[in-house]
Amino acid sequence: MPGGYLKLIELGLEDCVDEIDAQRNQGYILYKDGKNAPISYPLEKFHSHVVGKSFHNNRFVQKLRKKAASLHNVSLEQGTVTSLLEENGTIKGGHYKDKSSQMLTAYASLTVVCDGCFSNLRRSLCNPKVDVPSYFVGFILTNCKLSDQNHGAIILADPSPIVFYPISSTEIRCMVDVPSQNLPSLSNGEMSHYLKTLVAPKVFPETYDSFISAIEKKDNIKIMPNRIMADAPHRTPGALLIGDSLNMRHAITGGGMTVALSDVVLLRDLLRPLHDLSDASVVCKYLQSFYTLRKPMSSTINILASVLHKVFSSSSDPTIEDIQHACIGYLRLGGVFSSGLSAMISGLCPRPLSLAFHLFALAIYGVGRLLLPFPSPKRLWNGAKLFWMKRAASMVFPKGNSGNKNGNSEGENSEPVGTTDIIIVGAGVAGAALAYSLGKDGRQVLVIERNLNAPNRIAGESLLPGGYLKLIELGLQDEIDAQRILGYILYKDGKNVLVSLPLEKFQPHVAGRNFHNGHFFQKLQKKAASLHNVNLEQGTAISLLEENGIVKGVHYKNKSGQMLTAYAPLTIVCNGCFSNLRRSLCYPKVDIPSYTVGVILTNCKLPNENYGALILADPSPVLFYPISSTEIRCLVNIPSEIVPSVSNGEMAHFLKTLVAPKVLPELYNSFIFAIEKKDNIRTMPNKIMAAAPHPTPGAILIGDAFNMRHGITGGGMTVALSDVVILRDLLRPLHDLSDASAICKYLESFYTEEGIPMSSTINILANVLQKVFSASSNPAMENLQQTFLEYLRLGGVFSYGISAMFSGLRPRPLSLAFHFFSIALYGVGRLLLPFPSPKRLWDGAKLLWVASSILLPYIYSEGIRQMFFPLTVPAYYRTPPENKDKKNFMH
Repeated sequence: MPGGYLKLIELGLEDCVDEIDAQRNQGYILYKDGKNAPISYPLEKFHSHVVGKSFHNNRFVQKLRKKAASLHNVSLEQGTVTSLLEENGTIKGGHYKDKSSQMLTAYASLTVVCDGCFSNLRRSLCNPKVDVPSYFVGFILTNCKLSDQNHGAIILADPSPIVFYPISSTEIRCMVDVPSQNLPSLSNGEMSHYLKTLVAPKVFPETYDSFISAIEKKDNIKIMPNRIMADAPHRTPGALLIGDSLNMRHAITGGGMTVALSDVVLLRDLLRPLHDLSDASVVCKYLQSFYTLRKPMSSTINILASVLHKVFSSSSDPTIEDIQHACIGYLRLGGVFSSGLSAMISGLCPRPLSLAFHLFALAIYGVGRLLLPFPSPKRLWNGAKLFWMKRAASMVFPKGNSGNKNGNSEGENSEPVGTTDIIIVGAGVAGAALAYSLGKDGRQVLVIERNLNAPNRIAGESLLPGGYLKLIELGLQDEIDAQRILGYILYKDGKNVLVSLPLEKFQPHVAGRNFHNGHFFQKLQKKAASLHNVNLEQGTAISLLEENGIVKGVHYKNKSGQMLTAYAPLTIVCNGCFSNLRRSLCYPKVDIPSYTVGVILTNCKLPNENYGALILADPSPVLFYPISSTEIRCLVNIPSEIVPSVSNGEMAHFLKTLVAPKVLPELYNSFIFAIEKKDNIRTMPNKIMAAAPHPTPGAILIGDAFNMRHGITGGGMTVALSDVVILRDLLRPLHDLSDASAICKYLESFYTEEGIPMSSTINILANVLQKVFSASSNPAMENLQQTFLEYLRLGGVFSYGISAMFSGLRPRPLSLAFHFFSIALYGVGRLLLPFPSPKRLWDGAKLLWVASSILLPYIYSEGIRQMFFPLTVPAYYRTPPENKDKKNFMH
């Protein structure tokens, strides 16, 4: 739009539309029933170069990016932002994957989110209520010309309005607006048939042949949802939404880029006086004015676009037909009538009061046309209906009764792929194991996994003996080829203590296992895909499909980028710690106390090949364990507030100077070599998120998407496999999943059983040990570390009890509480001997206080009632709902 071009000039970016074959656009001509009305932009008072521009979007975006990257202080990096980094309600930066899929974290005082209509971050920054009244079906015509090359064309036809405009000197874009409720399928040819039989007869004779050729051209037809979303921002310190991430309107007027560029100018002007952005709360309060200042441009273009779409759409209501004719007649009046509307459409005169005046004047004009030459009762009635319909069309708001959970509506242009029994999002350990289990039980399962290639991660490399037993329960024990782990050796200040896993009562093959994460994942996926009723598909889940509060399926993009929709009565979300779907299914409160830095060591051996090693060092605990016969994984735990940068070499320097002197002598040379090896250093946030489900009919969360603990004990896969076993057993009696509300109520027992005993025990143990093992300047924490090591040296039931819980073999919350308070009392006893002086009594009290302050908050977050008194939770007694369908799913 010309208004957007003026904003480009304000930003010094007008040359970005040069050399991309951009076409001048001076307005549009409306056609209906053989009549036409021009909407020419009022450009008389501007320089000749100020005009609307139409072009290939990708060419324009690339020019803008090149311009930005030309500045030495702008870093333009390819990556996928997975989540915002939040601490105490303030956004501190973002987590993202670079183009090599390495997970990175960027920190800044202000994060501006403008990742467009498909934003996966908006839900935490606004209240997204999205309506999709129609879809644009678009394709490119060649070898033809419009009747007026400087004006686009809009044909008000039945069944759909059709828009034409040039995007290069040889190409014309055609957009056909199709109502959401009757969108034909693209994949089976229905869309081509629809365009040829219903739309093609309405196009201009001079474009007909090119129109037919464009339809028949392979992969030329694209579909896009027309989204409407009013801006409803959350005031969030450290972050701000702009552009289509914040606010969308129907695309029929092409006003999106004009609004976005207006946002940019406003935000630039607001930020210019601010030299210090460190006080996030003050800056947030100041930037609230942004949402008010953007209203004249955004509100005018938003309302006009949405109203015109309703007016231009075909309808069986004669009143809408009258409004269309009134609109064409009003524009043909010319003068202030035509120029007033076109000034607002073009973004040159974005005034809400002027908009209200013209819409009201248009309604009065339409009523006047109907009443002439004599106001009979029928004409009076028709005039009243027209006035009412015009008023209703002007009050355009998203309906919100059906849409997507997660804050985006990316799936509305998707192709349906049919219905299955169960959809599983994510084919990691939990997803692949669950798919295999449900497939063996006879279910039809669709698994959607973002990347079926073997991942290269520093997480998910340790399976505790308790997790191995769950693999056996699932019949998947043969799918693992790894290093046996019988325990760990803890080192501190030249002393060590051996912690063996209590495996005496089990078969010899039962032990801990360490391995390359990607190898294990692929073997599980292969096992699941071997079942004929399990469909494992590579794709990216965008959002959940929700209708009236019930999840009906998933919108996802397949590996070729096509948007698809899968339907199922139950959707299981287990797409890991970076899940983009969890926010609508639980109350995620994520804490990141530290980061794990991982490297792989070669050409070295641990002191005991079947035992990992944990060094309690300052500044960071260091963990070693074998992941293959020739490789040892080293993980260094670093507090979040002091994480050095990998890219500028600070991390390598940190590891060499502060960590390397603390490693075992036999590993030192390999450790240094691993640090110096290119691309060998990886970082990963240690996320802690207690289970806080939001029971939602039609969907359930499991694994790390639902609940996370610190990774120091390697308990994540064991908890995930425990989830799989519990959910499989709960689903087995259910032959009919169609009653989503009854199933949801029944499956609430999963959260009770899941909370006792495996997840709570492993979660609390991991989170507490992370705090105990981390270096601290507090003498009480140092005493607690020494006490813990001495407690383990006692052997017998003391060492056995801790290792039995740590390994997942005996996950009992009461036993966990008993051992931690025993450690605290043992520590107090050590401090009081040989004589309880006042200082020793004070030190003992501080140790008890520190131990309690570490343990009790984690017990509270896991749920005291669920952990220690599960029989008092009503969901514990839920029985399966009565099956309507008695079909047997079991083999």
